[in-house]
Amino acid sequence: MRSIPQWFVMAWVVVFGAIAVGGSLLAYTFVRDRAAELDSVVDLPELPQLGSGSSDQMDATPTPDDGAAPAGDLTPTLDAAAGDEPAAQATESAPDEAEPSSEETLVAVAPWQDPRRVSILLLGIDQRAGETGTFATDTIILLSLDPVGKTGALLSIPRDLWVQMPGLNQPGRINTANIIGDDINYPGGGGPAYAARVVEKELGITIQHYVLINFEVFTTLIDAIGPVEVCPPEPIDDDQYPDGSYGTISIHFDAGCQELNAERLLQYARTRHSDSDIGRSSRQQEVILAVRDKVLSAGGVLSLLPQVPALWRSVQDNIRTDLTLEEVISLARTAESIPDSEIRQSQISFGEVELGTTADGDQILMPIHSDIQALVQDLFRPPGTPSSREEPAP
Repeated sequence: MRSIPQWFVMAWVVVFGAIAVGGSLLAYTFVRDRAAELDSVVDLPELPQLGSGSSDQMDATPTPDDGAAPAGDLTPTLDAAAGDEPAAQATESAPDEAEPSSEETLVAVAPWQDPRRVSILLLGIDQRAGETGTFATDTIILLSLDPVGKTGALLSIPRDLWVQMPGLNQPGRINTANIIGDDINYPGGGGPAYAARVVEKELGITIQHYVLINFEVFTTLIDAIGPVEVCPPEPIDDDQYPDGSYGTISIHFDAGCQELNAERLLQYARTRHSDSDIGRSSRQQEVILAVRDKVLSAGGVLSLLPQVPALWRSVQDNIRTDLTLEEVISLARTAESIPDSEIRQSQISFGEVELGTTADGDQILMPIHSDIQALVQDLFRPPGTPSSREEPAP
C-alpha cells in the first residue's frame, strides 16, 4: 500500500485552515453587521424582573436565545398599537415572587450609595378593570437623581412624540414602545426595558432603571398614606373623563388647595380634556411632589416601613420593575434628602416639538432634537448653576 505523500497532507491542512479562517471572518462580519443593523439591541444585558434581585444578579435571567421569556413578560401582539384604546390580550402568569424583606431589614437600608447620577423611567399604563396583556403608556416621566450634588429632575415626555424605534428601522408614537418591546421580547424586561431604550436614544442619556405601574398601584399607595393636597390654579371641568369601562363621566375640581383621596387624585392626575396633555403632565408632576411632601410630613420613608412589606406584596401583580424593594427604599431615602429648591421640573412641549401628521392623517408631535438636547442639559446642569433657559432678572 502506497504511503500518502507528505506534501499532499500539508496541502490539505492549508486548505482546511483557509476554510476555517474564512468561515470565521464571514461569521464575524455577519454578526457585526447584524448588530449594527439592530442598533446594538443584542448587546444589551438582561436585567432581572420584580423580586429577582438587583442588577448584578443577571446570570440566572434567561436570554431570548434559549427560548425563554424574562420573568413576568407578557405574550402580546402589536394589535393594540393600531388604535388609541388598549386591546385586551392574554398574559402569562407571573411566577410567585419572593417574600419581601422584613421591617427590621428595611430599617437598615441606607440611602443610595452610588455617587453617579441615577435615572429611572416612570411609566403609567391605562389598564382597565378585567383587562390583561400589554398596553400603551399614557404617562412617561423621567426621574433623575444626583446623590452627590443633591439635585433631582422630573421630565415629562408627551405620549404622541414621534420617534424612531431602535433596532426596528421604523417610526412610531413613543407610547407604543411598551407594546413593541413586549412583542419582540426585548432583552432586560420586554416592554418597559425597550421603552427605556427608546427614551435613551431620544434624549441622549443613560437610563439605569424602569418602573411601570397601572392605576391599582397608584390608588393602593395613596390609600396607604392618606389624602394628598394639590392646588389647581383654576377650576377644572372635564365631561369626557374615562369611567374605566370605555364610557365617560363628568368631573370637576375647584380652584385652590384641597386634599384628595386616591380616586379623586387619580382623576386629577389623568384629566386632560379641559386643557391638554401638557396641562396633564404638569398635574402629574405636581402629584408626584405632593406625595413626596405627604410622606415627609408623616416622618419620611422610615415612618412608612411598617406598611411596606404588605404594600409591596399587594402591588406585585400590577408593577414591572428591575428594582428590588431595598433599592426602591434606598432611592426614596435619597430623594427625600434633596431640597425642594433643587428639584427641577420640565416637560417636552411646544418649543421642543412641532405639530405633524402621519401618513394616515393622525396628529403627532415631531421632535426638535437640538432643543430637546438643550432642555436635558439644562435639567442636568451642576448644582448652583442658573438655568440657561430662564430670562435673567432685571
